[in-house]
Amino acid sequence: MSSTSQKKYSAVEDLLTRWLRERRELLTRYTQVVVTMDRDSDSSRLSELQKGLCDILVDYVSAGHFEVFHELIAEAESFGDGSTALAAELMPDIGDTTEVILAYEEKYASGEAFPTTQARDISALGEVLESRFVMEDQLIAGLHYSHRQVDRA
Repeated sequence: MSSTSQKKYSAVEDLLTRWLRERRELLTRYTQVVVTMDRDSDSSRLSELQKGLCDILVDYVSAGHFEVFHELIAEAESFGDGSTALAAELMPDIGDTTEVILAYEEKYASGEAFPTTQARDISALGEVLESRFVMEDQLIAGLHYSHRQVDRA
């Protein structure tokens, strides 16, 4: 592995560690919203949790698109092993999930309640997040973890 590739790998490893920590926080906040919807009739608490979820949704998606995916692709290009083809395959579908996530954020970021659609919307968001996480994990495995073996060789 070249020195440049090794530096790129290490930098991406650090970036992914921070980003995946943010993903765990996103899941925690998502769960808090779902639990509060099921158990608590306090709409102000739910509104507060929704705002927090929306904030982290935007941060997470933005970091993915404007930092993480860019760095993953740059790393893969530095190895020159053709792994960037996976990004070309997955990025359009990841982009589709972004649209759904941002539509949710736009609707709920203000804290306004939508009692007739809220359960359906949070459920749909959960399904989209699950799909996105699977694709992100495939991208990470194909463009980053695949180089871990090269790093140790």
